[in-house]
Amino acid sequence: MIAFRWVMGVIFALTGGVSLLCFGIFIATGIDLWLHRARKFRRWAFAAALFWFNVWIWGTVIWTLLHW
Repeated sequence: MIAFRWVMGVIFALTGGVSLLCFGIFIATGIDLWLHRARKFRRWAFAAALFWFNVWIWGTVIWTLLHW
């Protein structure tokens, strides 16, 4: 489970970082394509965070049920 947490953290950090970079490029240039890319990567970052949270919650539920 620790490896999964690290992998999801790296994915979240990369997609969030790319989103911030794309947003910075949009602010600097004003090209709407970069805003579209920033939003896309932000959505992927949130999806990764929510997926990690869901797996963590259900993993805890299953662990509790098995060790009751």
